[in-house]
Amino acid sequence: MARYRATLLATAYLALSLVGLACGAPSAAPASTAAAPAGSPPAAPSGAPAAVPASNAAAAGGAAAAAQPAPPAPVATVKLAYLPLLTHGSFMVAFEKGYWRELGLEVEGTQFGGSDQAMPFLANGQIDVAGGSAGAGFLNALSQGVTSRMVATLGGVRPDGLSGAALMVRKDNYDSGLYTKPADLRGKRVAVNGKGVYGEWLADRHLRLGGLTLDDVDMVILGIPDMLAGLQGGSVDAADLIEPTVAQATERGIAVSIAREGADPNGQSQVLLYGEQFIRDNPEGARRFMVGYLRALRELARSEFKDPSDVEIISQYTKIPADLVMRAVPSYVDPNGRINVAHLEQQQQFFADRGYLNYREPLDLNQYVDYTWLDAALQQLGPYQP
Repeated sequence: MARYRATLLATAYLALSLVGLACGAPSAAPASTAAAPAGSPPAAPSGAPAAVPASNAAAAGGAAAAAQPAPPAPVATVKLAYLPLLTHGSFMVAFEKGYWRELGLEVEGTQFGGSDQAMPFLANGQIDVAGGSAGAGFLNALSQGVTSRMVATLGGVRPDGLSGAALMVRKDNYDSGLYTKPADLRGKRVAVNGKGVYGEWLADRHLRLGGLTLDDVDMVILGIPDMLAGLQGGSVDAADLIEPTVAQATERGIAVSIAREGADPNGQSQVLLYGEQFIRDNPEGARRFMVGYLRALRELARSEFKDPSDVEIISQYTKIPADLVMRAVPSYVDPNGRINVAHLEQQQQFFADRGYLNYREPLDLNQYVDYTWLDAALQQLGPYQP
């Protein structure tokens, strides 16, 4: 059975635009090492299991063995960029439950911290599949001719606007009445996880619930792990946190949400990307990968990330306790895999207004969406059954 190679390159979440995707070795959580040298793909950590092709069970002979249907013929290895986050549970489930193996696929994963590391490898074919927010870095890469295609959704926001992120303030400041609503944050220090990423867009949407924008506050860039410490220590007045940190901060009595529901209904936070070389050189692998991916995506959509077996898998690869995964608000996933392109175009305008894009005329993002493999997977799997 194929095993994932894990190499931790950075701890930043959604840096610039594209985040990696999460999966790991089936018997242990992914290992990590220092950053790889620039210009070379990350290597597997010392002692990590080497990836080996999926193999057919050996038939020792006999009628029972002969009666077993042969698995699909193996195709070339699919190289996946990943990050162990709740939002990437589809990749963990597809690997751990053998959905790709059943299709004759060998999938190798490499852990990245953000698009500044992963995008060059996707562009030159060293990585086949990746996913993340279509942020400013990704859009700038498209404008400069870097070829990749958005092929399915990866995660988003529910129609009612409830997402896995919340604008939070320290509990004592909330209890004292100092900060109880977004409007109270004018001129205050608000932490977001990066510039030109979906997290910045969503923080702005949260502030708009109180009649403010990011231009009305002092925006502070912090990594997700540092935001909670910043709140506790008082270096920031508010932070736009994501799950499971939202649940942790609430349950520990550290912070209180002052904006969450209704901020970004039907928002498109992340997309699945195929590299052009992968599409050209391994079209059958691209089709089979999508079938396994969509099967896992639907499984998580059906249970809203609450199936105990899936929770254990996600916990294993994210190192987040299973009970916390169960309580966290998950990312919304469309069981038919469609991308809200209109929402991505709104984000594009937002990034342009904030001066992050190196082009003037908006890109027609529909030109970069290709449902060839998603439609094939939908035809094979049939209508979604809740």
